[in-house]
Order: sequence, then C-alpha cells, then structure tokens
Amino acid sequence: MKVRNAIFIVVAALSMVFTTSSAAIFRSTLIGTIETASQVYDDPTGETIVKTALQYLGTKYRSGRSGPGGFDCSGLTSYVYKLNNVHLTRSSRSQFTEGTPIMSISNLRKGDLVFFGGSRSSNSVGHVGIVTDVADNGQSFKFVHAARTGVQVDSSNQAYYSRRYIGARRIIDEK
Repeated sequence: MKVRNAIFIVVAALSMVFTTSSAAIFRSTLIGTIETASQVYDDPTGETIVKTALQYLGTKYRSGRSGPGGFDCSGLTSYVYKLNNVHLTRSSRSQFTEGTPIMSISNLRKGDLVFFGGSRSSNSVGHVGIVTDVADNGQSFKFVHAARTGVQVDSSNQAYYSRRYIGARRIIDEK
C-alpha cells in the first residue's frame, strides 16, 4: 500500500505539470500496470515465479543486495518470491531449510529453488537459483540466478554447476 500511495502522490504532482489530458493518460497507464501486476502476483505458481525472475535478466550482481537495482543470489530469490506474496529468508543457507525437499532432479518443477556449493566449499550451500525448465529426460534443468556477471539463466549440465549441485526445495505447492 505504501508504494501505491507514493505513486498516487507522484501522479498528483505530475498532474500539476502536465495538461489534464496527458496526466490522465499517464495516470491510467500507471494504474493499469499496478492492477495487472497485482493480478499476476495474487496466487503464485511456479510459472509466475519464473516470469517474475526473468524480468531481471541482465541486472547487475551486487553483494548483499536484494532490490531491482542489483542482486546477490539469495537477494534475487527472496525478492522474486516476495513480489509473489511468499516470504523467504534472506540467505541461501536458510532458504535451503524452507519448503519441501526434492530428492530427484526429475521431480523438479518451474519455480523450485536449487542449491549449489559455494566457490570455497562445494559441500555447504553457497548459491541458490530458481528452476526455469527441466529437461524431458529429467536429468538436468535450467535455472535463473544472480551470478557474479549478473542475473542470467544457466544449465545444471555446465561443469561448474554439475559438480556443485547440492539439492532443491519446493516453496510453492501448486494445487
């Protein structure tokens, strides 16, 4: 609600600058965007989680950040889920304790969280991403994540990730 109120204040201020008709067009466009977003995010699914995450492709990596201007890995996952009205803790290690464990890659679904060992130790959680697609053979997956080079989609088949894969968790149980 705070964001919506702030937007209306901005729109009111712009109304004084624009002519009445151009301010009305701006306001209706802005309100339409807000209403569309709230409809998408009210009842989250794996598909809406993925769509939300993919909006941030190319966003710069920023250690300790969890906002649209920059993300670290768990900042991206917690931010994306938050936009879909689901609360996640802030660190990849704590996210690894949330939801339901998924024992097999073949059981992964879009929107599930996948976890990898960090660059210093491949035995403990140090990285997290969101599943975007699972291969038909059920042996690999693609995931969106905040890598050091920015938010991108990678494959679990890549040597770096296949060696470090630790496990997965389902946060949203779809009906």
